[in-house]
Amino acid sequence: MRKLFLTIAIIIITLTTHAQKGNNSIGFGADVGIPLGDFGDICTVGFGGYAKGLLGIGNAGQVSLTTGYTVYNVKSDLRQMLGVDKSSVRIIPVLLGYRHNMKGVYLEPQLGLGIFSAKASVGNVSATNSESSFAWGFGGGYAWQNGVDLGVNFSGAAKDGSSDSWISFRLGYNISFRK
Repeated sequence: MRKLFLTIAIIIITLTTHAQKGNNSIGFGADVGIPLGDFGDICTVGFGGYAKGLLGIGNAGQVSLTTGYTVYNVKSDLRQMLGVDKSSVRIIPVLLGYRHNMKGVYLEPQLGLGIFSAKASVGNVSATNSESSFAWGFGGGYAWQNGVDLGVNFSGAAKDGSSDSWISFRLGYNISFRK
């Protein structure tokens, strides 16, 4: 968690101290994720948040660095079958991307790392397992001049021949450092 805060701090310092052509900003917001495929057979809708740094390049482009934290609860029938009281999957993405802006509308492909953590509890005993994998995303949305950002993102992760995917709906706010 310290690495996440350090990364965000570095992004903020970088965006506020270097004059770049284009719009530098940071953003944060809330996510609602819908798991797809086999992941959707295991988990319910997920909720979380994200933080994003955007470094302006040119008039319409921005390099992005996005991270977040989303929790998906394991479906009750699967928990009963496994004999656990509580179980969840947590996803922390760290994605580098390029956002292309077109008068408010934007498209943003991303590549990076997904950190997955599964937690299960029986009574007072709990266990956690974490692993990381290659992750990707492709999103789009609309960013208003007042900073409000509404978007949708298709994301996935792959490891050892298997993959998980989900769609996230995002409501966020971007703070611009345009001079």
